[in-house]
Amino acid sequence: MKRLATLAATGLVASLALSACSSSKSSAGGSSTGGNSGDSAKPVTISLLAPSYGSSDKDDTKLYWQQIINDFQAKNPNIKVDLQMATWDNLATKLTTAIQNNDAPDLFEGGGYADVAAQGLLYKASDIVSADTLKNLIPHVAELGQTKGADGQQAQYGIPFTTSTRAFFYNTDLFKQAGITDAPKTWADVAADAAKIKALGKTGFGLPLGSEEAQAETYLWTLGNGGGYKDASGKWAINSPQNVETFQWLTANLVKPGLTESDPATKKRTDLWKDFASGNIGMINGSPALIPILKQGTIGDNWKSVAIPGKTGPLSSPLGVADFIEAFNTKKDHKAAVSKFLDFALQKQYQEQFDNEYMLLPATQDAATELSTQTPSLKPFIDALPSAAWYPSSDPQWDPTSQKIKDIVGKAVSSDPKGVLDQIQAVATGS
Repeated sequence: MKRLATLAATGLVASLALSACSSSKSSAGGSSTGGNSGDSAKPVTISLLAPSYGSSDKDDTKLYWQQIINDFQAKNPNIKVDLQMATWDNLATKLTTAIQNNDAPDLFEGGGYADVAAQGLLYKASDIVSADTLKNLIPHVAELGQTKGADGQQAQYGIPFTTSTRAFFYNTDLFKQAGITDAPKTWADVAADAAKIKALGKTGFGLPLGSEEAQAETYLWTLGNGGGYKDASGKWAINSPQNVETFQWLTANLVKPGLTESDPATKKRTDLWKDFASGNIGMINGSPALIPILKQGTIGDNWKSVAIPGKTGPLSSPLGVADFIEAFNTKKDHKAAVSKFLDFALQKQYQEQFDNEYMLLPATQDAATELSTQTPSLKPFIDALPSAAWYPSSDPQWDPTSQKIKDIVGKAVSSDPKGVLDQIQAVATGS
């Protein structure tokens, strides 16, 4: 998981980056609801701001989008697409700057959307993509894109682009060397196994609480203790007793004993994933996007993934993450071209290409069906989507709350966890 200057001033944009089909011949998607035909004689240039999902210096996500753009422009020569790329670390800043300059992109691909929708800055999904495209979205994922707009009415504003669920990965070679015979099921198992791996001179568990995706790691651990970001009534509960206890446990049982890397508050997910792929970390939480990194590393096939351990047993509802496309309505004369491009980009062949490249999960039904058969390693993650626990992305306060988590939650394992969580709760509740 981007606004005009009014939003940028409030800081609501800061956390849009939450932060997962070769080009066969195909027609563009179904006819758009966006108005005039996109192949009008009048040339138009639309803009797209997107993050890089790659783990290497090669910006392969740019190549992915550029291929779609090239294919699209070959069929629609009067529509140009200006592609702007960003890292997950600077995506929000880049968007904020554009908004402050009254130059929001026509399309943004990232995490949150609810705060901008509440300000009336986005098209409803039904106004910008065809009925066929909307119908093809995975229903329970499409529902995550719903929130209240400026008119106070519930509608879909976020258009799902890619999804993922989380699992617990462990190094089978290190487990064998340490004499560990079973995968951990509880927090106590994780701590005990991490201590044995540390005795081998390796890091027991990778705990990324830095700026890249601390909101995911936090959610995984708090879910394991019956906590989370909201309570059963839908109220923000970031500083709940369960969540405070979770960070107290992490501090006492993993961080202080030296079973994690030093200073988790400074560690990014991608860096620790690479360390795991190099055989330097015994256990780590990850998504299917970790699998390509493992193939590039030295770990080989010496790894397995299982359900994420909780305090008393494995999580029955893993974390699910969805990244959305949002269409800004600030350039009305671009609407028809934006509609035509979105229908084209959300075709099955491009969804499959992206998800095969990054081992992420599709947002469309036809691609999910095909990938479950063609890419067996993705099937368990796809099957877990209906039972996943999702970020509260439909709440307008999620964007600034997510950013605050990334900014300070790492301090909860080195100082007073309740004080840190109180600060995040204050952002969530607007108090």
